[in-house]
Amino acid sequence: MDQDKDLEKKINLYQDVAKDNPNVDVGMLMLNALQNEDKNKVSSKMKRWSYLISLSAPPFGLLFALKLYFSDEDDAKDVAWMCVTLTAVSILLFAIGAKMLFSSSGASVSQIEKITPQQIQELGQ
Repeated sequence: MDQDKDLEKKINLYQDVAKDNPNVDVGMLMLNALQNEDKNKVSSKMKRWSYLISLSAPPFGLLFALKLYFSDEDDAKDVAWMCVTLTAVSILLFAIGAKMLFSSSGASVSQIEKITPQQIQELGQ
């Protein structure tokens, strides 16, 4: 939203300049402003990688979020918050999946805690 307001301010400024000096090419100034608007954005490649890592390796998604949050691109904070959201969703889905896996195995957590290393060695022999 701030980007739209900045762009609107630039356009109003260009219109004011055109009123004062009719020799100024306002169309060219506006075109230049629109072309430069996309230059300070997070690259699509970086967005893809950060979203992919946030979903597939949740703790590392937070590292991408921190990196992006403190970068100077215009949309970096939005991408960082999306990484945090995707990381949280991924952790939640992993927890639900793990709970479903353990509940369907018929073993409770207390039963798993009672397994001794000696019993595991006996299974391996």
